Amino acid sequence: MNAVRVACAAAVLSMAALPASSQAPAAPPAAAGVQPPMNDFTQAFYRCDGGLAFMMSYDGEKPQTADMLTNDDGRHYALKRRASESGVEFAGGGARFWTDGKTVVVEGAKSAFRNCKMKTG
Repeated sequence: MNAVRVACAAAVLSMAALPASSQAPAAPPAAAGVQPPMNDFTQAFYRCDGGLAFMMSYDGEKPQTADMLTNDDGRHYALKRRASESGVEFAGGGARFWTDGKTVVVEGAKSAFRNCKMKTG
């Protein structure tokens, strides 16, 4: 058992000595500081064409996960943040949410959410 620990420790130390260029690239710089629109309760409500709506609940001010609740079937989608070249993207459970603060894209939900706008106030 100790031999395994020593081998693992040696592998970790040798990886730490690699030059910085061989490490995994960071998130795209355009998306690094972008945060999704939300209210004081780290939520956002969206109204869409055809009476459809959904709510996004984020895990904090700089969210890494979100829960999307749709009004068409009351389904919850557990989403994780993904790297995005522009805007903010969350995906999981077959659904995807993306916004740049003006345009909203929702894919994979039961209904087609189109022309969605964040409800304010």
